[in-house]
Amino acid sequence: MKKNINQNNMKKKINPNNWKEIYKKCNHNMYSQLTNVQGKTEVKSNIKNLLNNYKMVIIISLVILLAIFIYAFKNNPIAILYSIGFIFLILLFMIYSSTYNLKLDENKLTLKMNFQTTTIDTNDLANIYLSRDKTNFFWIPVYAYLLNIIYIVNEKPEIISLPIVMADKKSIKKLFSNIETEKIKDEEEEIENKKKNNKIVILTIIIVSIIVLFVVSLILGIMYKNGNIQLNSLNDI
Repeated sequence: MKKNINQNNMKKKINPNNWKEIYKKCNHNMYSQLTNVQGKTEVKSNIKNLLNNYKMVIIISLVILLAIFIYAFKNNPIAILYSIGFIFLILLFMIYSSTYNLKLDENKLTLKMNFQTTTIDTNDLANIYLSRDKTNFFWIPVYAYLLNIIYIVNEKPEIISLPIVMADKKSIKKLFSNIETEKIKDEEEEIENKKKNNKIVILTIIIVSIIVLFVVSLILGIMYKNGNIQLNSLNDI
């Protein structure tokens, strides 16, 4: 009984609407082939969805930044205004570059972004998948998720990568429920494992180097203290 209760509690704690769970359930294999598209789907990426997804995070981040600016430039109000304006311009650019409208049906994919419209025939679509890249936000490790569209142009693959931070989560899940893909390679997992192994090797080298330097410094310090190392003064030269 206790095991069942614990398992139920674990299931309740998992939020199916966070990007991590959506990523797991949707196609995230770069080496897969799009085989079928069913129904119509529209994905809107705009500031409204951003506020719905990260309202509290945005408010807390802005309050912290404002407090830092006020503390750092408390004797210079103009510097505070310049800093706020700079952050505001960065946010405007990020919102502009992440705003788009994507429509997909059995015949075509239509993407409206940056005042441009791109239309791709469904037969030319090779794959649609999610990817993620680990980055740091104010020294906090976070994942940046992308919606990737691979299509064929003149027998050559092209790719469009769209940020989904401002996308509606329900529409992303619906998009992947309306498409069918077939896995053709397992190299994605191998690549991720290689990256992890490389990070482990680099971290191990750094730790070993620090330990060696510490041990050498300790030995030299002991030898110098016991008089085994004699330093010539400048007067003896």
